[in-house]
Amino acid sequence: MEKRKQNAVIAVLGLLLAGLFLLQLLLPDAALSYSERRALAERPELTVEGVFSGDYFSDLETYLLDQFPFRDSFRSLKALFQYYVLGMKDNNDIYMVDGSLSKLDYPLKESQAQLAIDKFNAILESHPQIGAAYYALIPDKNYFLAPEGGYPTLDYEKLLTMAGDIDASYIDLLALLDASDYYRTDSHWRQECIVPVAQALCQAMGTATYGLDDYRTESHQGFRGVYAGQSALPVAGEDMTILLSDVTDSARVESLEHGSMPVYNWEDFSGVDPYDVYLSGAEALITLENPLCGNGRHLILFRDSFSSSIAPLLLPGYSTVTMVDLRYISSALLDEYVDFTDADVLFLYSTGMFNAGATLK
Repeated sequence: MEKRKQNAVIAVLGLLLAGLFLLQLLLPDAALSYSERRALAERPELTVEGVFSGDYFSDLETYLLDQFPFRDSFRSLKALFQYYVLGMKDNNDIYMVDGSLSKLDYPLKESQAQLAIDKFNAILESHPQIGAAYYALIPDKNYFLAPEGGYPTLDYEKLLTMAGDIDASYIDLLALLDASDYYRTDSHWRQECIVPVAQALCQAMGTATYGLDDYRTESHQGFRGVYAGQSALPVAGEDMTILLSDVTDSARVESLEHGSMPVYNWEDFSGVDPYDVYLSGAEALITLENPLCGNGRHLILFRDSFSSSIAPLLLPGYSTVTMVDLRYISSALLDEYVDFTDADVLFLYSTGMFNAGATLK
């Protein structure tokens, strides 16, 4: 009787695997994983060279895993099993504290941080015509969540000490933020929560800005950030809110890559990265013109993805804000596109970007 049960289980598992394999053959391959924000592997080409080198079989394994039927469901089951059965504290380096997800990022890679610092100083040294220069660090969620949950973090004190070598005035933002100012399912801050940050930056740079009462809001439900997909946990979505004003209504936005575009675009909410609602996400060079400001002041904002949502809040005090993402454009090409004469320069980067300084060109 026991052997019959074992045979029955084996038969059922065999049929299940055969059915999944048949589905994999019949279903069209997916190009993207929206939950993981990445391209999925394509079927490798079968070649004699690939077979003998072993590359074909390695690529085939990656392809089969990426295109496995119901892959996201199995990823969620695995994550739930690891968290709640095995008692593991993270999945894919994603952990949860008080309902908020974050990603482990440690230790501080001092050589990477130094690359970023040297890059900033080289830009400042080669542009003596700059009016004034500033820098600020945006803490990642680990700064708030990791100590509470007992997770390791990078050495923020050491990073701040190293950043003190940047030849610019420091604007301290750390005391203005806490974990609730960030999306629960994403790495980024919430635009409706960072008006005090924008005010602190503008006050330090001597320009005007708006208070929260000067904005009206629009929200969409169901935002699930990058950590939701990477963790594979079935976490609930949350609201995404944009701040609108007379300035954002009248602003003219030009992208080096895509031409004219709006400050906010809700069509991107259903794309691979919903955070692209803010200024269409990662772009090499974006210029925002404010026709309501006649002071002629120009801000050059060296930025990562966090600045997509804060740049519109810095615009009231400037005629022009030029956003530069050194991950996508070489600093050697800047003079072809950006006029540094008498401009304010702000290096505004998340602490995580300092840990990946080699990505800055």
